Amino acid sequence: MTDTCRLHVVGDGPVAEALLTLAAPLGWSVTSSTDDPGVPGGVDALVVTSHHDGVDGPAIRAGLEAGTAYIGGMGSRRTQERRREWLLENGVAEEALATVHAPIGLDIGANAPGEIAVAILAEVIAVRAGRTAAGSVGDRQGPIHPDLPAGDAYCPGG
Repeated sequence: MTDTCRLHVVGDGPVAEALLTLAAPLGWSVTSSTDDPGVPGGVDALVVTSHHDGVDGPAIRAGLEAGTAYIGGMGSRRTQERRREWLLENGVAEEALATVHAPIGLDIGANAPGEIAVAILAEVIAVRAGRTAAGSVGDRQGPIHPDLPAGDAYCPGG
């Protein structure tokens, strides 16, 4: 995994705006579209927030066809089922659908748009790091930064 992530957000609204704002301090490259289901080449993560039938399914299908490492869709379980049906009816295999993260985001109790964006970005980070069962660092055994030698972690607070 590299530190830089190329994130593409499909949709608009407060959560999409928060995603664009919060990804910048992470050093990520971010692109977005509001109603174009196309996915730029070389994208590492695709987040769909649109809730529009003519955009959601095609964007997810394009991300799957491009081999995008992380694909997630925001919305209710009813929205997820509607997308799933569209994808199956439009040639996406059941196995491919199993790789789509939906509903999107880690379960951190997020409600406000910024909180939801944090939960989504945290899930992208966890998936890219191979942490499929991400939870609290305090609940994990072993070093806090297992990929770094002891004493090499950077602490922005001093």
